[in-house]
Amino acid sequence: MEESAKLAPTPRVAANPSAPPPFLSNPEEAKALTLLYDISRELTSILDREALLRGIAEHVKKIVDYHVFTVMLWNEQTQLLEGVFAMHYEDTIASRFRVPLGEGITGTAAANRLPIRIPDVKLEPRYIHCETSRGVRSELVVPLLLQDRLIGVLDLESTEPRAFTEQHERLISALSPFIAIALENSRLYQEARQNEQRLLAELDTAREIQRQLLPRGAREVPGLDIAASYVPARELGGDFYDFLPYGNGRLALVLGDVSGKGTPAALYGSLAIGILREHVVEHPCPPAEMLQMLNARLYAARLDARFVAMLFALYDASTRQITFASAGAPHPLLVRNGKVEELIIEGVPLGLLPENEYEILKLDLLPGDLLVFASDGIVESENPQHEEFGGERLSAILANVPLSESVEDVSGAILLATDKFSGSAPPHDDRTLLVLRVREEGSAADYARMPVIY
Repeated sequence: MEESAKLAPTPRVAANPSAPPPFLSNPEEAKALTLLYDISRELTSILDREALLRGIAEHVKKIVDYHVFTVMLWNEQTQLLEGVFAMHYEDTIASRFRVPLGEGITGTAAANRLPIRIPDVKLEPRYIHCETSRGVRSELVVPLLLQDRLIGVLDLESTEPRAFTEQHERLISALSPFIAIALENSRLYQEARQNEQRLLAELDTAREIQRQLLPRGAREVPGLDIAASYVPARELGGDFYDFLPYGNGRLALVLGDVSGKGTPAALYGSLAIGILREHVVEHPCPPAEMLQMLNARLYAARLDARFVAMLFALYDASTRQITFASAGAPHPLLVRNGKVEELIIEGVPLGLLPENEYEILKLDLLPGDLLVFASDGIVESENPQHEEFGGERLSAILANVPLSESVEDVSGAILLATDKFSGSAPPHDDRTLLVLRVREEGSAADYARMPVIY
């Protein structure tokens, strides 16, 4: 996050800050002004508030000697000046002092936007006694303004009467805009850090919710072993998948890829999953009809011109047949007897056009067949030279998969290969895999039993 983009602007300074302005004929005052500009540059570079407040106290003491130092900041919500930092005879103390505008010396200086110098507080009826005021005789209060906006006040006190001079007032007044800017920059920085931490916490929660929305796998599907893998490119991803029981030994498998990345894509994918699950419960229709329904619902939503590429497959264990319908998803791959075949089925992505018809492809599966559904983030994984992993590398991995290798191991091998290929290159896209292995199922298979989705 670039906090510097929000920082308050620094006031214009002279091209040669060491040269005193015409009214500073005193060499000591010119030297003090040079120190003042050096201090201003240093203070405006500190963003941590505690370090900044301590730095202000230390640097102001180089210009004006004091015994009590307090910084009070203006709180827009409470409409009070609130003490945030105090030093009492070299010791940092808690400052909980609050003053409304127009009350006391600090409140009056803030209300009038003008510095106030009190030679002897014993003769000043506006002076408010507090814990740190014991022994105090003189006071100098300078408002901290950012243009005409009140940031707070700087309050210097001394045990000596008439300790603060007109020159002190002039020097601190010259420094005060830089202190105001430094305090405002620190506030904006802290606010940005808090917002960043809040967003990261919310992203962690959203990532966990998204993870729990996606099933880890499905078991007790007659004649089929299934593994699912999902690696988002960011905290949240636009890929999704699902397993939907269709009853009587049938299971629907879904792989989707929302256009774009990050939070909007993840939310759009969650919407698509929700619509699918709702429709499957009410009307478990064939794959092509399911895509038509989902397309109409997503198109009607008109969410930021987004669309979804999706593969919808329905597996029937009793016939060992799988039916595909595609809405612009990458082609599934069939591995049979060591040969890799790309199953060509086309379709328009969901949510782009109001009415679409989708073709289907039916495939009779054989024991030992391996089916791989891979999102485009697999083949489009890039190395530092911006070369893509490509379909040939994926096919080469699949062609050498032994029949004894589990679907989990096949999925892991593909992800490991893309990781090694990408090396130090940042993730290009979400990577999602569904790997299916057809196994021999005995004649006693209970096709009426519902699969376990977990």
